[in-house]
Amino acid sequence: MIAMNTYHFFLLLYVFFGLVVSCSNNSVGEVLQEPLTKPNIDGIRIDWDYSTMVKIAPAVGHNEVYCGYARLEQIHDGNLACVYETSSGNVELVFSYDSGKTWSTPQIVFRTENNISMAVPDIIELSDHSILVACNPRPRKAYTDDRKFGIKVKRSVDGGKSWGDEKLIYEAQSTFNDGCWEPSFVQLPSGEVQLYFSNEGIYTSSDEQNISIFRSMDSGKTWTKEPEIVGFRKNRRDGMPVPLVLQDKGEILVSVEDNKQGEFKPTIYHEKLSKNWADGVISGDDPRRDYQPLDELLPDEISAGAPFIVRLKSGEVLLSYQSTWNRSDSWDRACMVVEVGTDDGTRFRNRSVPFTVPINKSGLWNSLLVINDGTVPVALTSTNAYSTNSTEVWMIKGHVIPEFSVPVGTISVDGQLTEGCWQGEWPYFIGQKSKTRMKATVCADDHYLYLASKIDNLEQVNGSAGGISCQVDIARKGYEKPHHGIFTFHFNLDRSLKIEEGDYGTWKELDVPGSIQYKVRQKENSYVIEAAIPKAFFKNGLPQGNTVGINFLLNYNLLPGHITEESISGNDKNAPYTWCPILMN
Repeated sequence: MIAMNTYHFFLLLYVFFGLVVSCSNNSVGEVLQEPLTKPNIDGIRIDWDYSTMVKIAPAVGHNEVYCGYARLEQIHDGNLACVYETSSGNVELVFSYDSGKTWSTPQIVFRTENNISMAVPDIIELSDHSILVACNPRPRKAYTDDRKFGIKVKRSVDGGKSWGDEKLIYEAQSTFNDGCWEPSFVQLPSGEVQLYFSNEGIYTSSDEQNISIFRSMDSGKTWTKEPEIVGFRKNRRDGMPVPLVLQDKGEILVSVEDNKQGEFKPTIYHEKLSKNWADGVISGDDPRRDYQPLDELLPDEISAGAPFIVRLKSGEVLLSYQSTWNRSDSWDRACMVVEVGTDDGTRFRNRSVPFTVPINKSGLWNSLLVINDGTVPVALTSTNAYSTNSTEVWMIKGHVIPEFSVPVGTISVDGQLTEGCWQGEWPYFIGQKSKTRMKATVCADDHYLYLASKIDNLEQVNGSAGGISCQVDIARKGYEKPHHGIFTFHFNLDRSLKIEEGDYGTWKELDVPGSIQYKVRQKENSYVIEAAIPKAFFKNGLPQGNTVGINFLLNYNLLPGHITEESISGNDKNAPYTWCPILMN
């Protein structure tokens, strides 16, 4: 027994000293633990540009108290067409001929009649350049048997200047609990047009709802007579479908809201183009149904409905939804959230919030479009955030922040930005909180890491410094907090420089070596920052072929005593695993 206790005593000593060796002590003897790690977050980010925000509706002089549920299309001549519903019960259409900066006088495509509102429109330009607009007639109370919920379509062959007769392609019942909702178009590579919608008109004794489609083989002139059910979860309510064709994957995706458990969550149907729904309905347990395909899952009590999907030219599928994430528990105080997905639309991450909406306001019935040959994402919302007495349609454009490979080049640090490697891509953007915005890029040679930044529209308190910070994680081990080999370079507009290195979860200030070159050039309220950091400063010398983490911060003073700090979307300055990957060449 004594021998066994002695063995246990020395075993405990061995374990104790082993733990101490894996840690460190600070000046007062406290044991410091190396930060925990998480998988690094790769992939592109979307950063939204405050300076591009534009109110689309209501138009000046139009006194609608509500305009919303906007849907956007870029037609073949490059112009933008937007449809939305109004409190008058009409569906209006406006055009922009300058990429969304200004909008035309609205025209009414569907007009309220017989106490029936025309609601929740959708728009598509087909391959023959004809334009279809759909809407959802919704009878107002008091309900009568002769006025039913339905789906209508109109067609234009002259770019939206004039419209043919409306076609009523479906009628549900005459009461709200047994209606139909939310039409949405897609055209297949074969030319077939499909119109998806939510339908509870056949479930008169329950609250169930399915996703159904109609088909047109002649560019919307005629439609199939009966709806086909393509998605249904028993005792639940699949709703708000948005289809998307991934031709290179041979698939049709359909985003829907799904209340499988708790509040609505985004769900995506995956259907083979070659099958085109021949395999029947996607039930609740069908493998073609992908429920809440988010890397960061949302709890049951968080609402995340009204999803929308589009695709970037680079392949990533973007998913938006209206959510109470980081807000109140009330779904009608939700706002728009966007996540970036894989090229097959199976996993989504890198969450961003396009519009700043106060907690007591809302941003609902949102949509996305990718314009300019598939490179610029545009978000639309219906919000009361920027008005005292009405809900308006607003748009904002985003910047895609790519996974960047560092170009090779040598720079003369003079603030002129004339060198060849500065003439290429400027991948990093910050500018969601105000019209002050920053773009940045990097390049390198055998001896230096170079960075350049442009700050525009800097309006701040006189005498305040402001500036940018560049953060570099040389080993990219996935630390949750700052640690050795993780640096922040604070380049201030007053030409002062501060350097910090991570140290067991905090930041420790370092001496500034004289070998770092740094130049600031100012012209009115715009600034250029150019810098060269010796690779020898970094412990591993930033060897070619290594992927490191990078982040930028923008700091400025809009109000006395208040510093506004922005980071690249989705990046946390104190969580290096969230920083953007960058490949050293």
